[in-house]
Amino acid sequence: MPSNGADKRLTIVIPAVNEQEKVAETIEGVLPLARDLLDDFEIILIDDGSTDNTGAIMDRFAAEEPRILVVHHAQRQGVGAGFKSALQRAKFGAITLIPGDHAFQNKGIARMFKAAGAADIVITYRDNQSDRSLNRSFQSHSLGFVLNCIFGFWLFDYHSMIIYPVKWSRQIAVKADGYGYQISFLISLLQLGLSHVQVPVSLNAELKGSSRALRLRTYLELGMTILSLLRRAPICHNDASQITAQTERGPHP
Repeated sequence: MPSNGADKRLTIVIPAVNEQEKVAETIEGVLPLARDLLDDFEIILIDDGSTDNTGAIMDRFAAEEPRILVVHHAQRQGVGAGFKSALQRAKFGAITLIPGDHAFQNKGIARMFKAAGAADIVITYRDNQSDRSLNRSFQSHSLGFVLNCIFGFWLFDYHSMIIYPVKWSRQIAVKADGYGYQISFLISLLQLGLSHVQVPVSLNAELKGSSRALRLRTYLELGMTILSLLRRAPICHNDASQITAQTERGPHP
């Protein structure tokens, strides 16, 4: 689909762990949207130590679509580690991560793809969190409120899908290998003064007991991530003009 002047080329990362029931549905939803709405794309599928058929399903899609690359991890490394690895491989100027468990409705993914290039960062927000369990909805909104009070960006959501600028993201040192990676990248990029737009997306119905995102270890990691952001010198004090553009370099070996 021809672009309107914005750079609508995108690296799409889809990680999954033991999602043989959902990963094909995720990829089958993303592929036609990417073909229709983006000028060009690559999809990096990450099998993060799965013990079921997730990796084999990914390999089947890669055999049929040359723009799909599969990365197999022998052991689980975490969603953040997978994203950081894909960030170094990315050949386009923007990158996003879409969970492999078919968490998001396709119409929301389409909305995000359409917004690609509209600003430095495209931040989606989940507009139907109340459809999920009261406990999970409360925890998610509480986390967003705390982050807004601390950092002052007043976003609708910090833990939905995001399109990041590759050249800036490669310069940010992020230690978190789990879910804390997203907060670190997003807040650091916003502190640089980059522009952003917010786009609504909707979640698919959640099967009872299916969520793996709310474990105590996850919240401990998020807490440590916030503390590390508070302890460091604000990134906005750095001279952003000194960051070297690296968007046009090829995939990392």
